[in-house]
Amino acid sequence: MEKFLNNIKTCFDNYHDREMKFTKSIKKLYTKYKYLLVPFLILLLIYSIAYFSIFRANFNYIDDMGRVALGYQNWDNFSRYISNFLSKFIHASSYLTDISPLTQIIAIVFLALSGIIILKLFENKKITITSILSVSIIGLCPYFLECISYKYDSPYMALSILASVFPFIFFSKSKKYNLLFVGFIFIGTLIMCMTYQAASGIIPMMALFLAYKYWNEKDNKNTIKIVVTSIIGYLIGLIFFKFLLMKPVESYVSNSMLPLNNLLPGIISNLKTYYTYVITDFRKLWIILVIIIIACFILKQVKDSKQKRLYAFILTIIFIVIIFALAFGMYPVLAKPIFEPRGMYGFGILLTLFMVNTVNDVEKYIPKLFVIGLCYCFITFAFTYGNALNEQKRYIDFRVQNVINGLNELSIMNSNETKTIKLVGTVGDSPVINHFPDSNRKLINRLVQQSFGGGWIWNQYYFQHYFMIKNVVVDDNVSIPKDKFKVKKNTMYYKIESNESDFIIITLK
Repeated sequence: MEKFLNNIKTCFDNYHDREMKFTKSIKKLYTKYKYLLVPFLILLLIYSIAYFSIFRANFNYIDDMGRVALGYQNWDNFSRYISNFLSKFIHASSYLTDISPLTQIIAIVFLALSGIIILKLFENKKITITSILSVSIIGLCPYFLECISYKYDSPYMALSILASVFPFIFFSKSKKYNLLFVGFIFIGTLIMCMTYQAASGIIPMMALFLAYKYWNEKDNKNTIKIVVTSIIGYLIGLIFFKFLLMKPVESYVSNSMLPLNNLLPGIISNLKTYYTYVITDFRKLWIILVIIIIACFILKQVKDSKQKRLYAFILTIIFIVIIFALAFGMYPVLAKPIFEPRGMYGFGILLTLFMVNTVNDVEKYIPKLFVIGLCYCFITFAFTYGNALNEQKRYIDFRVQNVINGLNELSIMNSNETKTIKLVGTVGDSPVINHFPDSNRKLINRLVQQSFGGGWIWNQYYFQHYFMIKNVVVDDNVSIPKDKFKVKKNTMYYKIESNESDFIIITLK
C-alpha cells in the first residue's frame, strides 16, 4: 500500500514538474513576444472598423446564397479539403448554418496574426503605428474585400495568407540546412492549396523580400539559403498537391496549366490582363500613391544598402519586376485563371511588403504620409463598398418581392401542376450605385453582385430558394415556344408572359 501511495505521489510530482516547465515556457514566450500584442490588437481594431459596414449589410455573397439556404460544404470540388474539415468545427455541425459575423471575425484574427508575423520579420527596431498601418493593407486592399464578404469562405481565405507567412518565423540564419523551415514551407504550401489557391504567390514574394533584405545587408550566405530552402519546400508542396490531392476542374475556371508551346506568351497575356484590371480598378489617386511608395522604397533601399549604389539600384529594379510577376501566384500559369477580385488579393500582400519595407527604421515623415494616405483611401473605400452592398440588398429585396406579388395574382399559380419559370435579364445595379462617378464604379461593379435575374445560377438562387414558391422550377436555359404565350402582367419593373398551363417567362426591366 505504501509503495502504491509513493507511486501516486511520484506521478503527481512529475505532473507538477511538467506543468511548471510548461508554464515557464509560456511565460518565456509571452515575455519574448509581448511587444507584438499591442500591434495585434490595433490590427483587430482597424479591421473591425473598416469591415463594419460590410458586416452590417448582412449580404449573402454568391456561394453564401446556397450555403445559407441548404447548409452544405462542398469545398472539396476545388480540392479545398481543409475548408471542408474546419467548417465542421467552426459551425459546430456538418450542416453549416449562418453564424456570421463569427466566421468573418475569425478571418480578422488570421489577418492580424499574418500582419504581426510580417512586422516581426521586417521590423528591425521599434514598431510604429505607420508600420502597423502598412501591414493592415493585407486585409484593407480592395481585392480582399470580396473575400471578407463571403460569410462562409472568408476564414479559409484568410487562413491561406497566414499559412503562407507563418513558416518564415522558422528560418534560422545559424542552421546550415534549415530542414525544419523546409518542412514548414511544405506544410504551409499544402494548407494554402487546400484553403484558397489565390495565395500561391505569397511564399515566393516573402522569400524574395527576405532574400533581398539579406542581400542589401551583404549577407550573401543567407540570401542564397532562404531562396533555395523556400523553393525546395514550396515546389515539393505544389507537386505533392498536384499529383496526390488536386481534383481536375474545368468550369468557369480551370486548374489545367497552359501548354508548353504557349507557356511564356500565355503567362505574359494573363499577367497583362491582371494588371489591366489593377489599373482600371484602382482610382488615379491610389495609383499615384502606390507609384510614390514604390519610388520611396527604391530610394530607401539603395540609400541603406551595403552594396555598391549602382548594383543596388539595378538589382532593386530587377527585384521589383520579378515581384510584380509573382503577385498572382500560379494563376498566370493556368489555361483559364480567375480574374475576379477575390483571386487577386496577392496584390495586397505585394503592397504590404513594399510599404512595410519603406517605412521601417525611417525617421522622415514624407514616406509615412503616403502610406497613411493609401490606408485611409482603402478604409473609406471599404465603407463605400459595404454601404453599396446594403443598398444593393435593399434593391434586390424590392425587385424580387415585386415579381412574387405579380406571380401571386396569376391564376396559373393556383394549379398543382409544376410550372417552369424562365428569368430573362437582370435587375442590374441599385440606382444608388448607378449614380456613382466612373472612378468609383469600375471596382464597385466588379465587387457588388446583382443577385437577381437569369443567366447565372446565383442570380436566380434567392428568388428560387428563399420564398417557398410552390410547384415551380426555375430554368433560364429551357427553350420555351412562345407562339401561345400571352402577356399577363406588364409593369415598369417586369413583364410576365404565360401559356396558361406550365410555362412562365419573367422579363426583368
